[in-house]
Amino acid sequence: MQQQTISVDPGLPVRVSAVAGDLRVAGWERAEVMAKTDGDRLTLVVEDGEARVACDENLILYLPRAAALIVESVAGDASLQALHGPLRLGPVAGDVTMNDLGPVDAETIAGDASLRHVGPFSAKSISGDFVLRGCKGDCVLETVGGDASLRDVEGRLVIQSVGSDLYARGVRGGVNVSAGADVTLYLEPGPNGLYHVSAGDDLLLRLPKDAQVELHLVGSDPQNIQVDIPGVELSGDASAYDLVLGPQTENIAKMHLTAGGDLLVTSRADAWDSAAEFGVGMRDASEWSIPEVPPIPPIPPIPPDLSERINRRVQAAMERSRERVEAASRRAEIKVEAAMRRAEAKARAAEVRARRGQVQMNIGRWNWDLTPRGPVEKADAVTEAERLQILKMLQEKKITVEEAEKLLAALEGKL
Repeated sequence: MQQQTISVDPGLPVRVSAVAGDLRVAGWERAEVMAKTDGDRLTLVVEDGEARVACDENLILYLPRAAALIVESVAGDASLQALHGPLRLGPVAGDVTMNDLGPVDAETIAGDASLRHVGPFSAKSISGDFVLRGCKGDCVLETVGGDASLRDVEGRLVIQSVGSDLYARGVRGGVNVSAGADVTLYLEPGPNGLYHVSAGDDLLLRLPKDAQVELHLVGSDPQNIQVDIPGVELSGDASAYDLVLGPQTENIAKMHLTAGGDLLVTSRADAWDSAAEFGVGMRDASEWSIPEVPPIPPIPPIPPDLSERINRRVQAAMERSRERVEAASRRAEIKVEAAMRRAEAKARAAEVRARRGQVQMNIGRWNWDLTPRGPVEKADAVTEAERLQILKMLQEKKITVEEAEKLLAALEGKL
């Protein structure tokens, strides 16, 4: 696993080179871009006013929410969430899932596309099924190869071609769609709204009871056109009808509906609830799921016992240091004691030698003549006070060990 992180300006664009595997992207609040891959190569740099990411396998990417994202292409699936900057998505060979995004401009999607809570959305083609739940703007596509299910689109809905069934509810703007199979619509026409809907098979339109709309209905057979709205009666002998619901005004909405099978316009809720029996068998949003992006790595919190842990470590270090000092002091004392014992032994040996001839001794600023003046006699033993005095001078470094040895020898051999 390769991983890199760089600090960036939150508004810096991020460009992702061709992804050889799957792509998973999430926005976060940090002013950083973090990239992970299970491949052998990962590049994350800032060049020419944008952050650039490249890898040779699957890619997981975290970037500031406000950053603009450009993805050149994806060889596998693509999952993106929590991005509020514009997204430009190149060709995707697999499925696409999106959640909580800003404006999206996509090219071709070879698999299914499932979107929730996105900004204005546009795409050239989706080869599989298309599900959209919540769009803050227009939704514009050239083609959808499978079914299309859309809800809560605040702008216009434009799909030039849907290969199979179309389900749309809560579109605030105009509608211009064409489906190869069944179409089910629940619309609330607004002033000056324009709606062009074509179904290869059946078409069901549910309108509010107080809708104000000008209807232009075209069916394959006079028996296939029905308008189930109080106060409206059709002759039953025509395959096309023009009628007005509500007061006729200058800004009344206009709907042009064409069906290859049955065409039903109703204000009854039970007809809408039984839409599946009408021939619409597409999946609802509950059957779609958006894979989760791996959890965003949190900034490690400061442990509540951090201060106590630091104090314990400092105390342990001080204790180890004290023990080392005491051990060194003990070793020094042992060396001094050993040196003193050696000095005493050498002094006793020097006593014998001093009885046999002239002895001149220079110790510090003292010059002593210790040559025997008569028959060698047994010398008096060095007193304990004299020995302690010499050892004290040695300990205080007033004389050397050698000088101490000589002085002790001299004292042991004095007349």
